[in-house]
Amino acid sequence: MRFIVTFVWAFLLTQMINFILNSLSGGGPLYPMIGVLFAVLITAVVFFLDMVMKPDPNYVKDEN
Repeated sequence: MRFIVTFVWAFLLTQMINFILNSLSGGGPLYPMIGVLFAVLITAVVFFLDMVMKPDPNYVKDEN
């Protein structure tokens, strides 16, 4: 569920950034697919970081 929420927020924010940057550059054609691609990329990065940063259950701290 958290990855779905991450995708929704990433999608909304990248579409907003895409619109603002397009408006600042003169208002040419708006390509919403760019925002979708960035949202997928951001979600994949969050998913990867979640997998990498989970603590190892077999890790035993050495007490010296």
